[in-house]
Amino acid sequence: MKILLSVIFFTAFSCLCFAQQTYAPSAPLPAKNLAIFGRGLYPGDDSTYYLLKHSGFNTLLLSSFYIHADGDLYSGDSHQPIIHNGKWVGDSSYVRRVADLKKKSSITRIEILLEGRWYGQPPNTYDFIRDWYDSTKTVPGIVTGIDERSTLYNICKILKEVLGADAFCIDDESVYDSSSIIAMGKIAAKLNMHMTLCPFTKYEYWDDILKSSDVNVVDALYLQCYDGGAKNDLKDWVNALKCKQPIYPIFMARGSFSTCSTYKGSKSVEEIKAQLKGFKKDYPEISGAAIWQMQDLKNFVKMGCAVKDPTSGSAQSVAQFLRELKKALKRGI
Repeated sequence: MKILLSVIFFTAFSCLCFAQQTYAPSAPLPAKNLAIFGRGLYPGDDSTYYLLKHSGFNTLLLSSFYIHADGDLYSGDSHQPIIHNGKWVGDSSYVRRVADLKKKSSITRIEILLEGRWYGQPPNTYDFIRDWYDSTKTVPGIVTGIDERSTLYNICKILKEVLGADAFCIDDESVYDSSSIIAMGKIAAKLNMHMTLCPFTKYEYWDDILKSSDVNVVDALYLQCYDGGAKNDLKDWVNALKCKQPIYPIFMARGSFSTCSTYKGSKSVEEIKAQLKGFKKDYPEISGAAIWQMQDLKNFVKMGCAVKDPTSGSAQSVAQFLRELKKALKRGI
């Protein structure tokens, strides 16, 4: 009887412990998060990745990636699939470069930006997420739902296993279906990943996601302060959402859209510094900021903006531009 009771107790205890396994993701947010978005990095080159590793930025958001109707995931840099028929088919040199990012590096966290617009035409990434997350729906060629057999789960699993991604970032600018994004957060939790949000408008939509998500899973927001979000004021979002997660402003550097001048809210280092100072005054708890995007920094240098338009900035190399931006963000937070 004692032996039987011991077996029952041990079995019950084991089941209880298994049921109470904690969510334990890697790469929490840095205390002071200096983030940069990485358009132009697929498959990239060794010199650019070297600059990022030694840039002083600690979060890199690899961008941009698009889901297609057949369940494939495409790189926006090459317009070629990186996941096809449920398997990784992307460039091997890219895998090597991304895998090396955290070695002897300032980079401690890697996120994948899932972007909504595919050449500006619907349907897009978030149409498909909306249509596929519900397991009761039937979609030809797609395993619907969010369990381990599903198409959506498999995409995220591959990004984690092949690229070592710590999080995926939601850049939904058209569909705004909160239930499906809440479901994506559950996929992140199952994979011990994080999910971040990248809004520029629609407080209610993002608030709905936040209220229905685990704060440990959905752990940050990157607020677009350029283009459609050029008039965004950080304090308005802080007051509207009242969330526990940090909100990081994203600034678009000069050199974007192939111009040295201000366009769609792009800013020089000095202009970024001034706006961040204002944000800090209204939101003293600010603990990070981000730059959109690495390709623009390259364009700035390639176009010779420091000489052509001195008001746009002084950087004459990408390394110098990264140093100036890091210094501006670090002082502002």
